[in-house]
Amino acid sequence: MTAVSPPRLAFDTADPAFVRLPWARYEEIRALGGVVFNERVNRWMVSDFAPAKMILTNTELFGSEKGQAEQAGVFGGPTMEFYDGPHHDRIRAIWSHDFRAKDLAALRPMITDVIRRRLEPVLARLESGETVEIVSELTRGIPTEVIARMLGIESAMVDQFSAWSDAMGASAEGYTNPGARGEALIAAGRQATAELNAYLRDEIGRLRDAPDDEPGLIATMVRHQYARSHMTEQEVVAGNTQLVFAGNETTAKLLAQIVATLAEHPDQRRAVHQDRSLIPAATEEVHRYETITHSVFRDVIADDVAVAGVRIPEGARITLLLGAANRDPQRWERAGEFDVSRPKLSHLGYAFGLHSCLGMNLARLEAQIFLEEFLDALPDWQVHTPIDFGTNYAVRGPANVRVSTS
Repeated sequence: MTAVSPPRLAFDTADPAFVRLPWARYEEIRALGGVVFNERVNRWMVSDFAPAKMILTNTELFGSEKGQAEQAGVFGGPTMEFYDGPHHDRIRAIWSHDFRAKDLAALRPMITDVIRRRLEPVLARLESGETVEIVSELTRGIPTEVIARMLGIESAMVDQFSAWSDAMGASAEGYTNPGARGEALIAAGRQATAELNAYLRDEIGRLRDAPDDEPGLIATMVRHQYARSHMTEQEVVAGNTQLVFAGNETTAKLLAQIVATLAEHPDQRRAVHQDRSLIPAATEEVHRYETITHSVFRDVIADDVAVAGVRIPEGARITLLLGAANRDPQRWERAGEFDVSRPKLSHLGYAFGLHSCLGMNLARLEAQIFLEEFLDALPDWQVHTPIDFGTNYAVRGPANVRVSTS
């Protein structure tokens, strides 16, 4: 195969300036052909929508299974995300019905109740003239409580689940940027994983002897025939740990980003307030425009592979820059503009293909209900800038959002 040599860059993906505003760097990569080798982090990077979608889809050339050892440190064992064959499909099928849009619709009253209870004290403080930091006071706890209820765990554990999830999410920086800080984040993430694993292991043990009508997603997996006969205890524990993390981290950041982005575009916020049928489009446009999961990786598992004309050797790891792909001008007109009325077109915010996000329908439902309730409670709000995005570009989102009514 004839292929061009790759452009090379060297930049720190944990640089707060890059994490806050990655768009210029993404366009630089796109201008260089969409495929570069980042010497600073020893990764290939792909910025454009079409090749990123191709890589996510083609499991004969690109795989995830080499990441099992690394991710065992994040979740405490291998999970379905890092299997590419039938074992992945059968594990995913255990919970797939629970995350279908039509089945999740039954959870709307519960999710609405969670959001209203958590919004009420925030609204009271805002109405009294306070500035409220809504990540810690509001958005962080919503998906944590929702997934806790779905798992069937006690409500007293919600705050602890948030703390574990935060530490696990922060460890992503350590894996992409080696160094003293990275090592400390990885160590803290592994400690959180170990503690969450231990809690879930006890729950799983209890549920094995519980009545068959015990509710919750943990019980669903424990009772499932495939889990009983083909999954190790480590896989069962790690699978539930991943669900806790995935159900919390990205959605909490998406909710905060919705508040921040609509404050930045008050004309479009007013349009959504006046026409609530725009809410699904608005939440999707926030996700496309800002994106939460900015990167996922795949490993080249075949020889003589080229991406956008660039040959990438077997065994190499590729970072798919989903945030860049979601602003690809080859797919969207005015890709760098926020527009809630743009024609519907799927993005890669929930990845694509075999490993598309299991909980995407739940995240969408939470986001839509959250925006509906927030607009009802607070038609007009202001966000104080600058917003801190931290140093985790892999799961990018506001670390804090300070909101007031004036």
